[in-house]
Amino acid sequence: MICVYTEDRWTDILAAVASVRAQSRPALETLLVADHNPVLRERLEREYEDDPSVRVVANAGPRGLSAGRNTGIAEARGEVVAFLDDDAVADPRWLRHFAEAYDDPRVMAVGGRTEPAWESGRRPPWFPEEFDWVVGCTYRGLPPGRVRVRNVLGGNASFRRTAFETAGGF
Repeated sequence: MICVYTEDRWTDILAAVASVRAQSRPALETLLVADHNPVLRERLEREYEDDPSVRVVANAGPRGLSAGRNTGIAEARGEVVAFLDDDAVADPRWLRHFAEAYDDPRVMAVGGRTEPAWESGRRPPWFPEEFDWVVGCTYRGLPPGRVRVRNVLGGNASFRRTAFETAGGF
């Protein structure tokens, strides 16, 4: 699922969707949730009208990412729901890595590394790696590999549907 809210990220949105469509383990569906932006929703519907694997829906709740994700969860068809930010590009093995972790029935959520892509192509010298969490990315100090974590970074995460049923959504 990719929650979207502005046409200003049109190129980023297309890249995010393309990265999901190019997965080594195909997605059951790609769900785009437009957050109270009918112009963007209609543009996305036109863009993907010939691709039945991509569905575009309007956020049925109040404005914002949490409500958009809850709308997407209600619309999603899978037992595991994966989230990707609208300005992110997934590694081609993204869904494969997530799926492998769910072989363990105790696993309720899986996250992955998120690397910043700086506009200049280089990290600003004044911005230390410990602060990458500020821009929604993996930061220095996170434990590497498969470990138990308290929460995952939402822009590169997946959850069993039952986790939302238990928690009541976002």
